[in-house]
Amino acid sequence: MKKVFTLAFLLLAGLWCGAQNDNCFGIIVGKNASANGEVIFGHNEDDGGEQMLNLYASPEYIWAEFPGMETADAFMNRYGVCIASDNCPSRSTEENLLDGGVCYEVRQSVAKMAKTAREAVDIIGRLVETRGYKKSGRTYIVADPNEAWVISVMQGRQWAAQRVPDDAVMLIPNYYVIDKVDLADPENFAGTDVFSYATTRGWYNFRTDGVFSFRKAFSAPETRTKEHNLLRHRSALAYFGQPTPENPDDIPFCFKPGRKISVEDVMRVLSLHQPAWSSGSICNKNTVASTVFQLRSNMPLEIGCLMWIAMGHPCVEAYLPIYLGTTELPKFGRFFSAADAEKRHFSDAKNLRTHTPSGFFWKHVDRWEGIVADPYKEAAANQYVAKFQAKLFKEQDAFEKSCMSYFSSTDGTLRNAKGLAKRLNKAIDKHYEKYVKGF
Repeated sequence: MKKVFTLAFLLLAGLWCGAQNDNCFGIIVGKNASANGEVIFGHNEDDGGEQMLNLYASPEYIWAEFPGMETADAFMNRYGVCIASDNCPSRSTEENLLDGGVCYEVRQSVAKMAKTAREAVDIIGRLVETRGYKKSGRTYIVADPNEAWVISVMQGRQWAAQRVPDDAVMLIPNYYVIDKVDLADPENFAGTDVFSYATTRGWYNFRTDGVFSFRKAFSAPETRTKEHNLLRHRSALAYFGQPTPENPDDIPFCFKPGRKISVEDVMRVLSLHQPAWSSGSICNKNTVASTVFQLRSNMPLEIGCLMWIAMGHPCVEAYLPIYLGTTELPKFGRFFSAADAEKRHFSDAKNLRTHTPSGFFWKHVDRWEGIVADPYKEAAANQYVAKFQAKLFKEQDAFEKSCMSYFSSTDGTLRNAKGLAKRLNKAIDKHYEKYVKGF
């Protein structure tokens, strides 16, 4: 009976969402646009089929992993550099690839090597130019406690990147949002000579197209005007009190908000859905995880950078905080360590529930299926989540201040790394245990 219900649920999800698997959504809030002077990076990961969220902590990074997936994982590395991405189909069908090209290596390389968001841009650019990108197109978003960048790549060896202004908010569904590209301004742009390339390929003509637009030249036309992308973009703009243009070409790369934006604001946007779970929903049937990175430069990295994660649909799940200084998440992964998971990321990646029946993520899958079966449960779930989330926010400041005792009061250096790690490890275990008891 369980298998029959699950199959029916998946079929309904496919119908209600138009069988779309490319519903990811990203938000960047610059440090001067945020309520507390922090960079905020929010992202919904949306994928069809059987998915299993695993969480790992290692000396190198905090990792939200989806086994077998090349483009779904999110990372926050030891320097506070974070990366996630959105599928953005392009016009390119170029197969100018070396050793099969790159895809999964992109985020792994950033997680292991980048010390800043700008350095992450350079790493991605080198990989794409050296080996070529093997998928149609994608936009990577990278952020650190000081700034954030959007890097759009397409099949082959072309790419463009733009810095999100400190006083602005950037939104991205599943199409390119970079518009103007000015490589003469390296503080805010980077990439290959996309202007010349687009002209050579016949995707841009000055006489007929006017001012060059990266997104118009390189986007797959059907993606750039796809209704579910536009609806989601407009929904988020409306939340922030911004105009909601009908023409996708009139939607700006970013905007300056009329008020300061909080972490809670970003969570609310990522939880938005239209009536009847239409294709315009930001939180939708395929949302398998939602992350909000809170990145602060005025605190030690270990507690100043954290990943808030909703383990499933953020409209009915709380966001739990995992601090960068966390060193163990033993109950959240199918393997004991991140090293094991990295080696076996693409192995045993089918029939995950059968092979790993005790995985923590299935609690959240079952909870969501129960809500689908009985809509009255959603109201109760929302009430519980709202109360639990409010308590986490209320306690956050006091908890972080107490953690400062592990650091030197004179120069801010970490004096007791083991003690801090133990405290942070215990905190996430405690939060999760309390949270699931309320299911």
